[in-house]
Amino acid sequence: MEQILSNSSFDLFTETNTFKPVAHLGICKLSEQKMILLEHTWVDPQKRHQGWAEKLLTAFMQVNEFQEFKILPLCPYAKFFFSQHPEFKHHLINQ
Repeated sequence: MEQILSNSSFDLFTETNTFKPVAHLGICKLSEQKMILLEHTWVDPQKRHQGWAEKLLTAFMQVNEFQEFKILPLCPYAKFFFSQHPEFKHHLINQ
């Protein structure tokens, strides 16, 4: 699985298709505040209900672990993800 992080997105690609992401996380990176807003998630319709959104957020949080940015989840799935993954809650704003 390949990952690409930019200031506005984090994308996961399968090894068989490196042109179209299988999952996408729309973000807004506020570097001066050391904060990242999680705005929306998207999974390829053919891959939905197979755990790709969870893989996406898990991979993103593993990358963020070293950047020490605080996270503000705005997207409903991202909020759900953090309710299910207490190991990442210390990254949330006001936690």
